[in-house]
Amino acid sequence: MTKIRWGIVGAARVNERLMPAIIGSDLGDLIAIGSRRKGAAQECLLKHAPHLEDTVQVFNGLDQIVNHERIDAVYIPLANEEHVQIALKCIRAKKHVLIEKPMALKSSEVEMLFEESKRFNVKIMEGFMYAFHPQFDRIQNIIKSNILGEVNYAHSMFSFPIQPARYYRINRNMKKGGGALWDIGPYAVHTLRQCFKENPIKVYASAKLNEHGADISTTGMIDFGNNKRATFDISFECTRRSEFEAFGLFGRVKCPVVWQPEDKTAKVVYTTEGSGMQEEIVPQANHFVLEINHFNKVALNQLEQKLGMNDAIWNAKVLEGIEKSIISKDWINL
Repeated sequence: MTKIRWGIVGAARVNERLMPAIIGSDLGDLIAIGSRRKGAAQECLLKHAPHLEDTVQVFNGLDQIVNHERIDAVYIPLANEEHVQIALKCIRAKKHVLIEKPMALKSSEVEMLFEESKRFNVKIMEGFMYAFHPQFDRIQNIIKSNILGEVNYAHSMFSFPIQPARYYRINRNMKKGGGALWDIGPYAVHTLRQCFKENPIKVYASAKLNEHGADISTTGMIDFGNNKRATFDISFECTRRSEFEAFGLFGRVKCPVVWQPEDKTAKVVYTTEGSGMQEEIVPQANHFVLEINHFNKVALNQLEQKLGMNDAIWNAKVLEGIEKSIISKDWINL
């Protein structure tokens, strides 16, 4: 059986979820992990997959992963502002690339990455793992069934109280990838966009900035035209929230927990004029495993990609617009 051979650049915290997903996938094998911090790759491997110490290579650098002859695909969980440069290297080395959100800080860079991926005949995808949980599919089915009527409003809330150990997320300004906007903002925007058929036309946002110019909390509105709009609230100084809700003329649907742990069942709540409030339990699922399984099949040309170029470009466009609105304190046309 043909398998996708994976490499990881960076010893980020998210590897505790992605490494087991790659290792446990039917069509994937973990070949190597590299980090610029001396000993970090080895430490990461021993922490999350000690049983593979003798088979998975570790490197004190990233280029060894990019240029590795046995690696087919690379997972990139580096800092937001570093994604484009390393992704380009991987693409030009003819590696498939799964890039942790956000794919890039500019929509023009996202477009360029996809153009290069076509040129070198490789697949790239933005890492929104939640979109592969059956909970998300059920919500999409409810919206598309039209039992709510056409969605004309949606709202998302993503937050958690940031701890000192995570201050590296807010130690640089928004233009350099710092703050809540580029950390949890991609989820807030992405979930809202999935509730509408249309692309957004303009955005407005207001934020609390720290001394580095990073947003600690941001609230805003996205206008989809034709009296369709969405609001969002993201924060590093509010209790943990990861939820969104969509409303139509005849009803509403809510995703109470977007980042659903794999050992817990998920829940979808919807209300219509005919049914009243309904709660559906969605079976347990590991969205990281489902994401890796999907991308393996995409890389092997066995499956159409779920999250493609237009999706990534428009998410970046909206986030760019929000950043500009925070600075200008005005509506930004997209």
